[in-house]
Amino acid sequence: MPARLTPYELILEPLEREDFPAIRAEGEQRGSDVHRRDQFLLLGHAGAALGEMVAEDAEPEAMDEYGELLYQGYQFWSFGRRLYSFEDSVTALLTEPDYEMGDWILAGPPASYLQFPYQKLWARVSADAPYEPLDGLFAVAAETEQRADSGAHLRVQMVLGVRPDRPGVSLVSYRDDLDPAKVAGRAAHPWRAEGVAYANAIPGGERMGYRTLATTSELEALVIRAFHYLDTHPDRLERVQETGGEGVTQLPYVRVR
Repeated sequence: MPARLTPYELILEPLEREDFPAIRAEGEQRGSDVHRRDQFLLLGHAGAALGEMVAEDAEPEAMDEYGELLYQGYQFWSFGRRLYSFEDSVTALLTEPDYEMGDWILAGPPASYLQFPYQKLWARVSADAPYEPLDGLFAVAAETEQRADSGAHLRVQMVLGVRPDRPGVSLVSYRDDLDPAKVAGRAAHPWRAEGVAYANAIPGGERMGYRTLATTSELEALVIRAFHYLDTHPDRLERVQETGGEGVTQLPYVRVR
């Protein structure tokens, strides 16, 4: 199956013409590090772009999530729009309760979008909210923002509920500082309070083959496992450029088999 039209194309791609170049130019002029979220969002052009994305009466939580989306989208653009589309079999492997990586040290693209099979993975914005299908997630991996010598800083934003008939999306963000030499242990056995990691939590979902992300531990492990697979299976990566089709991405991407 070809990769689907991405949230980047639906929401952020129009910013490539003027907004993203203006943000980059302002950052250079002011000596700001546009790859650090705190400095990025202080830029005037970033604030103006965010104001166009979010309604004036938006809740603070929504403003924060769309600020993260703008930041993630800019990083995605800045680092070459790296899109990875994971096939069913790989997604099933990455969401097994146990996944061994040996002594692997964290290595991954600095900014990317990881897209998973349609309606296979589900998550929710809060414990009392309904589950929604996970389209994919933006991920930024860099040196820590606080201390460059203390490890890797991982920022992740899940994009849920992408539908042609829906004007917006649901967003869930996560961030943490990681020791690159210890991530394999963290991702090998993600935690869930009740039941098995990634087990379906939607009534009737077993028949559909659903798997759910119910904890930040599962989310973090999914990203780390995906990076591990990309790093250790170069022969399973296929570069693709689709030529058209409704609902199909027009971005070049890597199919992960």
